[in-house]
Amino acid sequence: MDICESHKALTREVADFLLNVKEVKEESITDYLVWKWKEIDKRFKSINVSTFTRQEESALTGADFEIELWLIGKTRRYPLVIQAKKFIKPYDSYVSKLKYPSNTKGQMNKLLGYSAKNNKIPFYAFYSLPDYDTKAMCRRNDVAECGVFLAHAEVIEEFAEGKHGTRVSKNNLLAKSNPFHCIFCCPLSETVRYFEKYYSVQGIETQESDSPIYVDYLLRTHPLEVDEEYVKTLIEEYKLGIFKYVAVYDIRELEKEPRKA
Repeated sequence: MDICESHKALTREVADFLLNVKEVKEESITDYLVWKWKEIDKRFKSINVSTFTRQEESALTGADFEIELWLIGKTRRYPLVIQAKKFIKPYDSYVSKLKYPSNTKGQMNKLLGYSAKNNKIPFYAFYSLPDYDTKAMCRRNDVAECGVFLAHAEVIEEFAEGKHGTRVSKNNLLAKSNPFHCIFCCPLSETVRYFEKYYSVQGIETQESDSPIYVDYLLRTHPLEVDEEYVKTLIEEYKLGIFKYVAVYDIRELEKEPRKA
């Protein structure tokens, strides 16, 4: 199975999980996604930060964000900070849900503020079940069996601020997203053009900015050889406890050199 088909299979598995485990929460869906992603592709590596930072249950507040995901390309690196939302019903007070908690937009503001301050890219992962009318930004890609969609958080903020009205549907939101597997299927993913075209994201030029030590450590270390004490040191030094997972994916071998003008 090639890389595109394997990632389509991954999003199908998430969709099946959503369909058959009705009451599952976002955190458990993320656990399932990370587990299955590791199974299908050894280029994906992650650490479950919460297992290294667990405290007494009474003091455990949970992570602010689901995943910090670094996509490592030849010329650019994309540090995505991902917050997850489970949106299943056609209509389900989605504007209010985006303004969580208590219509303050506090969660979204934290995502946007942290990303801006730390030169990261804020994204929403929508765990959802598409229907016949679901369309994504990329009209050439099949969404029918996809359970994971990615949208830029700054675009989704417009929904929270009421710029698209007060009655927003699941499909209104998914229309501003792309299936997760598009990263690995779209011809544009062979260069930096995919993120530029669909998300207006430039990424970080590799030659100008080295990745944090923990990213390079994950890239070069076999999952079974992770030094737990060293990882704990990195989590503390880089204040990674705000994430449930920190992950990397090496896309360098998938890219082609950008075409000359």
